[in-house]
Amino acid sequence: MDRLQTLNIFRRVAETRSFTKAANLLNLPRSTVTQAVQRLEQQLKVQLLVRTTRQVRLTEQGEQVLDKASALLADWDDLQGLFAKESCPAGLLRINMPARLARLLILPALPEFHQCYPDIELELGVSDPRIDIIGEGVDLALRAGTLEDSNLIARSLGSFEIVTLASPDYLARFGVPQTPSKLSNHKMVGYLLPASGRIEPLEFRQEGKYHQYTLPQSIRTNGTDAYIAAGLAGFGIIQVPTYGIAPHLQSGALVPVLQQYPPQAMPLSLIYPRKRHPNHRLKLLVD
Repeated sequence: MDRLQTLNIFRRVAETRSFTKAANLLNLPRSTVTQAVQRLEQQLKVQLLVRTTRQVRLTEQGEQVLDKASALLADWDDLQGLFAKESCPAGLLRINMPARLARLLILPALPEFHQCYPDIELELGVSDPRIDIIGEGVDLALRAGTLEDSNLIARSLGSFEIVTLASPDYLARFGVPQTPSKLSNHKMVGYLLPASGRIEPLEFRQEGKYHQYTLPQSIRTNGTDAYIAAGLAGFGIIQVPTYGIAPHLQSGALVPVLQQYPPQAMPLSLIYPRKRHPNHRLKLLVD
């Protein structure tokens, strides 16, 4: 095993705080990962990691080695692409995003990126519940909604307008609400927030302020596509971003309600680990 591979193994263990996760990401036996880190510690004559039954953490010396290792690996990554065909950057990037965003917005736009950088490979994970991108070894994630405080780098991509909708069948049964204060006899489809598992309330702007309403629910889900499908099936009022719903509005399968009381726009962000030396292909995809 060469020294660069050993440094890469150590970096993965340090980032994921786990020998097992690092081994899975690198497609190596756990024993190989353990031996590589032990060998690096022997060569440097210093302890790099503190191992317990619950976690792995870096020592002060380990932090210093990780910084140097990340720089060396980033330089090697740039060097590998320096004289590639047409100076084209190459390598794998792991990205993660909600399934609906991937299907309707991102995948249709990726052919242009691939045409510019054909040697960059993308491994796309789709999930509405938010994952631990460092623990899962993900390079970049796309997130809709308010971000939690973290040590990740966030880059805003703008925001989506949110609309309030219901099916004609639902409105025939419950009536068309005229103001948010007249929602006491109505129902909503429950959307389970990925981070907390709580029900996301409906939100309306009234007299310059946003007010939230939680209505009774016959059905709840943590998936955006299922949430919209429940609205189409007449289970209650829903609030969704405007992208991808035009066909339902044109067909009349969903009807806008309470349009004079719009919810706040939903922010869209890119997040990625605060690596000391991000690789060039990640910068290209972020841009």
